[in-house]
Amino acid sequence: MERRSIAAAIIFTIITFGIYALYWKYKIAKGFYVTPTQSNLETTPGITILLWVVTFGIYGWYCYYKWGHASAEIPARFGCGGEDKGVLYLVLSILGLSIINDAIIQSDFNTWVNYMGGGGPPPYQQY
Repeated sequence: MERRSIAAAIIFTIITFGIYALYWKYKIAKGFYVTPTQSNLETTPGITILLWVVTFGIYGWYCYYKWGHASAEIPARFGCGGEDKGVLYLVLSILGLSIINDAIIQSDFNTWVNYMGGGGPPPYQQY
């Protein structure tokens, strides 16, 4: 997981006609791959992107669904409540709005990186 500017990633995705989105998805897959959860995909980030491309994005629906579950497990490790976003990610990706999924996931990554760096618990997940 690494901190990344969401606005810059969206702009690069638009400028490169979606090519940067594949790189961004690779980095997201890598973030989930190196952070073990029960909902991890059992493929490496490279294979994940390859399957994504070969299946014309259909494998991506599965990825987003699993990432939605995994994104609920990671905050639980920090003692914070996590929200399962699997269905939301699935619906958005089926509707062709996967860039919104990428932005939400990256926002979560940024929050987790800040927390792991000693910044305290994420503000929206305190109880």
